[in-house]
Amino acid sequence: MSGKTVMVLGGGIGGVVAANKLHHLLRDDRVVVVDKSPKHSFTGSYMWILNGSRVGSQVEKDLSSLNKKGIEFVRGEVAAIDPDGGRVTVDGKDMGYDHLVVSLGADLDPGSIPGLTRAGHNIYTVDGLTQAHQELTKFNGGRIVVAICRMPYKCPAAPYEAALIIDNMLRSRGVREKTEIEIITWEPAPMPVAGPIMGQAILSMMEPGGISYKPNSTINSIDPETKQVLLEGADPIPYDLLFYIPPHKCAQVVQEAGLTGDGGWVPVDPGRLTTKHENLYVIGDATSIKLPNGKMLPKAGVFAHKHAETVAQEIAARIKGSEAPKPYDGLGYCFIEIGDGTAGFAKGNFYAEPDPTIKASKPGKLLHWQKVAFEKYWFWKYF
Repeated sequence: MSGKTVMVLGGGIGGVVAANKLHHLLRDDRVVVVDKSPKHSFTGSYMWILNGSRVGSQVEKDLSSLNKKGIEFVRGEVAAIDPDGGRVTVDGKDMGYDHLVVSLGADLDPGSIPGLTRAGHNIYTVDGLTQAHQELTKFNGGRIVVAICRMPYKCPAAPYEAALIIDNMLRSRGVREKTEIEIITWEPAPMPVAGPIMGQAILSMMEPGGISYKPNSTINSIDPETKQVLLEGADPIPYDLLFYIPPHKCAQVVQEAGLTGDGGWVPVDPGRLTTKHENLYVIGDATSIKLPNGKMLPKAGVFAHKHAETVAQEIAARIKGSEAPKPYDGLGYCFIEIGDGTAGFAKGNFYAEPDPTIKASKPGKLLHWQKVAFEKYWFWKYF
């Protein structure tokens, strides 16, 4: 028994996968997960809250159930990270570690855009999605705007899924012909890192439904009284319902620990997820990984998952003194839920040179049920 302590900060997708994998590989060592929330919230199912096929409690699991597996769960807020001292401060208590995995994700920052929180519904939270669903069930026509406020943001497909699901919901209620739906985004094209093939695939899903798309748009503020999105250098966009993806930022405690780089996120080795500090790894949405084409790896659950598996194997190899594992290879995939029991799917290598190689599948019913099966598998495997 080596008696090592491996601490995982964050109980999201990356944190849960890392903890499970570490426990599997290091039966005689201590694996600790720290999170301020008692719940794991599976973001892969969030858009089903929007269309009413899930409620919040169905996409959440108690992190305390990790204890039954032999993984120690500590509920508390991480107040400080001391990379040099090998300690973290949780609710005023110092906790030591031998290896640290930081999986604190990206914090949502809607307050950074004036008027945003008073004007619409944040569709990146369970509460916001629940409210959005309720609004859509009684909406009888007008103008709906889906606003992507800044880049980067996690789950790049989600805003487009939301627009497609909204379109489908309003058609089923017979009010789609009385409604305009528009996406406003900072991006030059849908999911630009994935390349033009993926962007065109998303546009081809939206065009038949008449969903408008306004790229290269910088949102300066929202006027809740006049119900207008105020853009930089362009006319205001009116709305009756506003659903937004807020700006994102790295967790304050990660910034204060001196882990972030110039872009505000944590630079890591693309294959090993190591940082400038010994025995400290950062995975998932908090990372900054430059691709061969100069763009940044998107923030998405699949990458947090892949990072977690790689880091767990890396830490286990170091503790056991065994051969280092293969580095993460840049592979990723994504389901794209479009409503009416139909989904699309894309996969590819984001580390490919000179650009990511992505293949998109034609949407169908089978892909939707594969996503449903994946959700069930997720909860079974990790909880």
